[in-house]
Amino acid sequence: MQTGWDTPFEENDSAPMQSHLPVGTTEQGEDVFTNSKSGEARITICIPTWKDSADALLCSLARLPGADQCTLLIFDDGSLDSDLTSQLIRHTTRFPGPARLISAPKNVGRSHARNRLKDLAESDWVLFLDADMQPDDEAFLLNYLGAIEAHTEPSLIAGGCSLKNIRPTDETRLHAAQSATSECITAEQRNQSPGRYVFTSNILVHRQILNAVRFDPGFVGWGWEDVDWGLRVAGAYPVQHIENTATHLGLDPDPKLIEKYAGSAHNFARLVEHHPEIMSATPLYRMAKTLQPIPGRRLIQSSALKLAKLKAAPIKARLFGLKIFRASVYGEQL
Repeated sequence: MQTGWDTPFEENDSAPMQSHLPVGTTEQGEDVFTNSKSGEARITICIPTWKDSADALLCSLARLPGADQCTLLIFDDGSLDSDLTSQLIRHTTRFPGPARLISAPKNVGRSHARNRLKDLAESDWVLFLDADMQPDDEAFLLNYLGAIEAHTEPSLIAGGCSLKNIRPTDETRLHAAQSATSECITAEQRNQSPGRYVFTSNILVHRQILNAVRFDPGFVGWGWEDVDWGLRVAGAYPVQHIENTATHLGLDPDPKLIEKYAGSAHNFARLVEHHPEIMSATPLYRMAKTLQPIPGRRLIQSSALKLAKLKAAPIKARLFGLKIFRASVYGEQL
């Protein structure tokens, strides 16, 4: 679903192409495209993407009030798709403020991509948004610009995520329910454990924090690297959650969601190793340790997976099956 100020490009709506321009901060093999606009930005919007045109997000941002006070940086993490590059160039060209597209020669991972964006950002405040997000309110950027005025010291401000602008299908209903339960919660709830609920899909953070606390590239693939980073930030800097949500449009169908969770066990174990006291108190960790020594845990894991996939089952039962499956898989790495 698209909001009223979010209109995608028409197929024949092409922007003039410019040659890739080198800049002094590029790494070997990177291509850089700039829209050649100038201006001193108060916020640098940083978007890591991989095989995703980020259409809904980029169309929205270009039309939001306050966009002219921002710089846009897009990091394409090795998609190597000429059609996608052309589409991202059009978005870069049409952004109201200065904008750059950085295309990496190979996929380097989420943590590295965010660190590269941080290194390229020139303003004091950096807004990280995932490519599959879409602002929920027309005042989205203005709210963050206002938050800057209210913070006189380096801080992390998390806007939160929602499902307001998407309608789950039968294939994505499980992911939607999981997100609604564990991620799309109120700022009041998130502020009760601020470090744990730092999801980098929608956060505004001061560059001093980014310089002091880098994303750990030891987290490979999908999952948990943002929680690790958020907990480390919260140990040293103020973290505040506010109601300035963006919709997570990238809901996964069941097979992809389950594949992601199955492949994130190593990252979860790394998270526990880094933050043993905090993570050992979580229900997911306790369940993983409970299932770990049970001789029939593989049968439990298989049965839980079947329940999670069973579309005819009540959604609460499917969520329970998914949790048991995750805990069983994670327990094998603890």
